[in-house]
Amino acid sequence: MFSNARVLFITLFVALLALSGCQTAPPKGLTPAQVAVLKQQGFELTDEGWAFGLSGKVLFGSDVETLNKPSSEIVERIGKALTGVGIERVRVDGHTDASGREAYNQQLSLRRAKSVAKVLTGVGMKEENVQLRGLGSSEPVAPNTTATGRTENRRVSIVVIAD
Repeated sequence: MFSNARVLFITLFVALLALSGCQTAPPKGLTPAQVAVLKQQGFELTDEGWAFGLSGKVLFGSDVETLNKPSSEIVERIGKALTGVGIERVRVDGHTDASGREAYNQQLSLRRAKSVAKVLTGVGMKEENVQLRGLGSSEPVAPNTTATGRTENRRVSIVVIAD
């Protein structure tokens, strides 16, 4: 027969197994509530994640890296909405038109991304959770042959990548 110590040990062991079965890994990806907020804010699902293309919304003047007041307000609204549903990691991609030298445009596009990141961190995102990329003129959304096209290409994108 079993001794009291052995019964107690087996009971504790079974209890530990039962408790360990209750632990679940955190869910991967975004919750339905997070996806709803992304859609509400104008994000679209792309191959790289949920992207908010700021073309037409947050544009920069030629050789300008700072956000104007209306653009800052848009980025603030987005940052607050994201942090409000627990989305804390984003990537900010800066872009330029094709005017000027490629190396300069790459640096300018990075400075544009930094200006957006500054607004996002100002509303509560942690700096280490905001990845920056300066893409220069490598990914135009419009032809650089017209003034309107060049204006559209001076932009940033905010991308939410589901873990």
